Amino acid sequence: MHIRSDSHPRLKRLRVLLVISIGALLGMSSIAQAATTPTPPASLPGPPPGAATGFPTEPASGSTPPAEPLGPAATIPTHVPGPGLLSGTVRLSGRLLTLGIACRTGGSASLSAAAIANGVIARANYTCRQHRGYAPLKLSSGDAHRLTTLGSTLGQVRVGRGGGSEQFSLTLAGRKANASFWSDGGLECSLLGPNEPYLVSPRFTVKAPLLIDVRPWIAFYTSANGWQWLGTAGLNHSNWYEWTATANGPLQWLTPAGASNPWTWAPIYVHGGRGTYAIGVFEAIYWSAHTRYVWQYATSHTSTGLSTFCGYP
Repeated sequence: MHIRSDSHPRLKRLRVLLVISIGALLGMSSIAQAATTPTPPASLPGPPPGAATGFPTEPASGSTPPAEPLGPAATIPTHVPGPGLLSGTVRLSGRLLTLGIACRTGGSASLSAAAIANGVIARANYTCRQHRGYAPLKLSSGDAHRLTTLGSTLGQVRVGRGGGSEQFSLTLAGRKANASFWSDGGLECSLLGPNEPYLVSPRFTVKAPLLIDVRPWIAFYTSANGWQWLGTAGLNHSNWYEWTATANGPLQWLTPAGASNPWTWAPIYVHGGRGTYAIGVFEAIYWSAHTRYVWQYATSHTSTGLSTFCGYP
């Protein structure tokens, strides 16, 4: 006698159990995939290492720098030995600046800010749990008032323990501080390949020709390392490049036909599968009677449009 599978009670129960089991496995797969999908950084990296310091010698007035070489091939590291910052901007709350740290062990943080006072203005210890630590840096009432009056200023913080400590630049914000981006240039996320970004310099246009020095950086983030810095001279080090800025971009970039061929840094390699995010940053010194220093982020360019970061999950 022929028995229809959908009419027999036992077979119906087996089929229901099979459907439930497959659904459960698919659900577990989705949960596992969500758990391993890297989370983008919640904030920007802040100013580059040694921001507003380590300036090159002022060039002779009227000199014409030669064309600078392009940035060298580089690889974004997958591991750094010391701690990193979770954000390069720390906002004042009352008298407290709470510094978020990506870490492997506990340590201490020592903060200085030349515009507020000489020497260290706050110290705090932190413990590290699940690769995260938070240092409560408490300012004196006078220093907190000065920071509030300034609105924001550059600071330097040394984080870690003993020989494993690292120094970072950061923005201390007494009130809301808006991020500044160059109007052009930036990090091309994947034009050369899925894990090969390259950095294009802004044009640095000026009304009247003058000499400029520019220092390029790539800030990169992973959950384990926090924000770290890669320069054209390696981890936490970058070279200054000297150009003659004009209304059409640096003189050294102009072709005989008058087109601009900007400075680039490539190739840069990223190891996939590490949840890496990256953003370009440039410092610039405009040499004039009133020399001006500035640093700003550079917008990232994905295959679908503009973005804050390039992501390499």
